[in-house]
Amino acid sequence: MPLYPLWMTGIYHDDYAISVLASLLNKSDDEVYFRTRALSTPFTIFNNGTMFMEARNADGSWAGQDAGWTEGDMWAYTFDVVHDVEALIDRRGGNLKFVQFLDEHFHGGHNDQTNEPSHHIPYLYAFANASARTQERVREIASSNYNSSINGLSGNEDCGQMSAWYIFSALGFYPVNPVSGEYTIGTPLFDKVTIDLPGGGSLEISAPGAPNKPYVKSVTVNGKAAQLPFIDHVDIAKGGTIAFEMSETPEVWTSGTMVGYSNQKAVKYSFTTMSS
Repeated sequence: MPLYPLWMTGIYHDDYAISVLASLLNKSDDEVYFRTRALSTPFTIFNNGTMFMEARNADGSWAGQDAGWTEGDMWAYTFDVVHDVEALIDRRGGNLKFVQFLDEHFHGGHNDQTNEPSHHIPYLYAFANASARTQERVREIASSNYNSSINGLSGNEDCGQMSAWYIFSALGFYPVNPVSGEYTIGTPLFDKVTIDLPGGGSLEISAPGAPNKPYVKSVTVNGKAAQLPFIDHVDIAKGGTIAFEMSETPEVWTSGTMVGYSNQKAVKYSFTTMSS
């Protein structure tokens, strides 16, 4: 039976989740075992000749680039190493080549928002110091796949994930690796959002001008400037503030963020304020 990437991607992320739980329970042997397996397993199906994930046959030979995919193709599943994106970037030759690889993925029509394997991919630019490109892709997807037309919701809910992508993205961040306890910053769609939390707290997200300013110039979380395009869950779980400064043009807003990659105009949005 072939060793299919579809199964492997779920297994090694499960291993990573187990390692995190083992760490919290002070089970160090289990933590080391599952973390080691989580970090080594993905690249047993990475074909260094093609630079893509690929199924293997029982004898270890490659099964072919069309084998083993569901709701995605070899492009989507090659990006499905959400707990070790840095290792994937290294395999693909570093930040610049990884950004080019992402561009080829989108330009080639491989990003399928109607199915979940593609949902995290626009946020991967941020891991390669190209946050402005994440902001462009997120705006484009939010506009084209979530609207009031007859095709305004492009896929079935699948336990709420289709809507969850939009809700997180509209807030300005997304859990690329849900086990990590951090969110990757994207581009908020609204001027202001207030989320009432259990226990009486609230999280206020402000982004003045966001509907017409798709790029992020700066972010502060509870008054502290973000130096990287990530937000820790613990910093907002009980409430607080996230303040975005938005811009009409790409900005260098975190250490090393690339500017100059933009080859398309980011989509402007049509709403202004949402409160819940």
